[in-house]
Amino acid sequence: MYCVGDQGKQNRPDLDKDVTIGDDVWIGANVVILKGVTIGEGAIIHAGQVISRSVPPYTIYYNEKIQVARFSESDIKKHQKELHEKYEQR
Repeated sequence: MYCVGDQGKQNRPDLDKDVTIGDDVWIGANVVILKGVTIGEGAIIHAGQVISRSVPPYTIYYNEKIQVARFSESDIKKHQKELHEKYEQR
C-alpha cells in the first residue's frame, strides 16, 4: 500500500532518511518531524510544529514562526549533571 506521491519511491533512496531523537527530549502533541531530521538532546518541541530541519541540543521550538530559545551553557551543564546523578543512582 502507498499514499499519493509514493510512486517511484523504490528508486529514490534519498527519501528513506532516518529521524534521530536524542535523550531527554520533549515533543508536544501533533508534531510532524520530516525525514532526515535530528532532534538534539534536551530539546523541547511545542505542540503542533512541523520540524523540517535539525534541532540543536537544548533548544526550544515554539509558535508558528518556529522561534528558537537556547539555555545558557551553565544551565545545560547543571541539567546534565543532575541527569547523570539521577540515573547513576539506579
